[in-house]
Amino acid sequence: MVSNKKTMEQYSKFKYIFPPRPEYCISSKELYKYESDHLIQCKLNGSCCVVFIKGKEFRYFGRHQNENLSNFKLKISDLEIFKNDEWNVIVGEYMNKNKNGLDGRPWNHKLVIFDILVHNGEYLLGSTFEERVLLMDELFGTVEENEYLYKLNNNVFRVKTFYDNFLERWNEIVKIDMLEGVVLKKRDQKLTKAFSEKNNLSHKCRKETKLYKF
Repeated sequence: MVSNKKTMEQYSKFKYIFPPRPEYCISSKELYKYESDHLIQCKLNGSCCVVFIKGKEFRYFGRHQNENLSNFKLKISDLEIFKNDEWNVIVGEYMNKNKNGLDGRPWNHKLVIFDILVHNGEYLLGSTFEERVLLMDELFGTVEENEYLYKLNNNVFRVKTFYDNFLERWNEIVKIDMLEGVVLKKRDQKLTKAFSEKNNLSHKCRKETKLYKF
């Protein structure tokens, strides 16, 4: 649960919020250094997606504030789990790059949630990352899909959050096409206002590609 409600503020009308961003790159050899005070999540190889939903009002954006993310196929019915009479803002990865899942087959047009920024009209300012993970556990449950994901419905999933064995997990993650690495987030890092792109930055560790070398 999010405990420090006194730091929150009302989010009563739509205004774009930039998603938390993994900006700083580290080598996999350094992962062990972060185990004492960080958590990790898989970094999926899709397109970052911010979903704003209130009742029947539904808008979605990429991380560069580009509305109507390319090739987005989810419908309001897929997002019933987020709906109520107040705003909710969810951040995830929209899988639209034809990457293969754990079974070696393409895993497309799925939304994988990794954070929540607004819940029932409250902007969760001052909440820690770990508190928001626990809030999502409470809101969406922990129904197992596989080693890395929880399932909310057939088209919406949530990435698991890990507390330990960062390097061992990394060594398995890099074998999977749709997972491009991990994002490291400090457990007690508090959410700040994100009306510009450079707020709420974190670290990432990505596998090498032709276009990306550490």
